[in-house]
Amino acid sequence: MAQGDTAAPGSGRLKNIFSIGSGLQHGFIFAHSPAVENTKGAHPTGLELTLGWQRNDAAIWNLCNCFPRKGLLLTFYDYDTRILGKGLTGAYFLEPTYRLNSHIFFSFRAATGLSYLTAPYRPVHNPTNQSYSTHLSGYLLVGTGLWFRLNDRWWLNGSINYQHESNGGLKEPNKGINWPTAGVVVSYQPHPRPYFRGIRRRDKFWKELPVRWDAGVFGIAKRVLDEQGRSRRLPVIGISFQGSKQVGRINALTAGVEVFTDRALRFKLKQDSIDASATRAGLLLGHEFLLGKFIFSQRFGIYVFNPTNYFEDVYHRWGIHYRINRHLGTGFHLQAHRHIADFIDLRFTWSWPQ
Repeated sequence: MAQGDTAAPGSGRLKNIFSIGSGLQHGFIFAHSPAVENTKGAHPTGLELTLGWQRNDAAIWNLCNCFPRKGLLLTFYDYDTRILGKGLTGAYFLEPTYRLNSHIFFSFRAATGLSYLTAPYRPVHNPTNQSYSTHLSGYLLVGTGLWFRLNDRWWLNGSINYQHESNGGLKEPNKGINWPTAGVVVSYQPHPRPYFRGIRRRDKFWKELPVRWDAGVFGIAKRVLDEQGRSRRLPVIGISFQGSKQVGRINALTAGVEVFTDRALRFKLKQDSIDASATRAGLLLGHEFLLGKFIFSQRFGIYVFNPTNYFEDVYHRWGIHYRINRHLGTGFHLQAHRHIADFIDLRFTWSWPQ
């Protein structure tokens, strides 16, 4: 009876399990540089609403031995300081979930989206906010948690998260907001069904898969102020090449190279009367979570060409990429030096073989 109405008409795959959840998150502001020391001691509190759709069928179990969730995350945060104000966020999340026993599940979550922030830097009205200068900012979250089954429909989810907001270098100042949180969410499934209980697959099919090669172009426009105080947008344009080897059901290791030129950096070099190139090149090693058509990547890079002293030689990238078809993909990637965002880029890739 529990599975009697779960198959979509004309489809052999079971419907996803829908859930709605709400709860609280509480944490502290991580003052990661002297410029944002004025936010130290603040303890943000957030209200969270999630709409989730979870796979629960033999096909997904055979692929990853897990029950991945995806959905929409809506949050409202009071950052506990007038300098930062409040924030409203909408984000898309991916959450692979693993069964520990019949009543406890373990998960990790990645989310990306946009935030509306109420108190950006203003020379007169809010001059001490060095964290952000635009109402609209990019949002990233990584976290992990435990799910406790209360009964067939109700679940309790405790989680620990690290969250980041910045405009990706579109306008300065832009040190970003970084805040770890812990929270609890109560989730309700209107139409539950028993979780698939297949035998855990031991075959390592990925060993036979070839390396996936990705060639890409990426870019974004940064905002700067010229000598007359007028706002201008200057492009960051680059190319990338990467190899990805799958080493698990949903895991892959990557190595790549990228070269990009930053016209906003060239403008700053001219302002500072420095004769140097605005081009940077780096080598990257990283990891990918392969979640169907979505790829969540984390990569660490080191510059092999970085002729200015504005940036450290080590940086990191975080990305959400969507596979449009067998060869074409697109997504957003954040580049940062330690906890300071450099820029968020939009990229397109061509992959082979597939």
